[in-house]
Amino acid sequence: MLKNKKIRVAVWAGAAVSLVVGAAWTGVAGAAIQAVTKATAPYAQAAAVVNSDGSINRAKGIVAVTKPAVGKYCVELEDKELDVTRLVPSATLQYTSFEYGIRVSMWPDPVCGTRKDTFLVITGMPNKWEDRAFSIVVP
Repeated sequence: MLKNKKIRVAVWAGAAVSLVVGAAWTGVAGAAIQAVTKATAPYAQAAAVVNSDGSINRAKGIVAVTKPAVGKYCVELEDKELDVTRLVPSATLQYTSFEYGIRVSMWPDPVCGTRKDTFLVITGMPNKWEDRAFSIVVP
C-alpha cells in the first residue's frame, strides 16, 4: 500500500482520468461504427448517398465519410486495392439549386491524409464552401 498521501492522490487521479478518457474514446468509436443501409448498385464498385452532416444514408463499397471542414468530405473506399488516380467517380448534389457545385478530387488529397483509397468531395460555391447532401458513384 502506498504510504505517502500525495502519491495515493496522484495514482487515484490518474486512474480517474484514464477511465474518463477511455469512456470518451469508446463513445467516439461507438459513434463512428454505425449500421449503414446497404445500397443496391449492381454496376458500381462503390456508391453512397451522403447527408450534409457527413453521415451516410446508404452505401455500397464505402467504409466511411469524414468531414474535415465546411463543405469538404473525405469518402473512404472499402476496397483498398482501388486507387483514386485510376477511377472515374461521378458526384451529384441533392436537394439544391443550380448555383451550387460539387467537385471530386481525382488524386490523393492532403485534406484526406493523401490516401489512395479516399476521395475529397467539395460542395458549395468557389470560396464559399457549404455543407450539402450528395451522392457519389464509382463505376
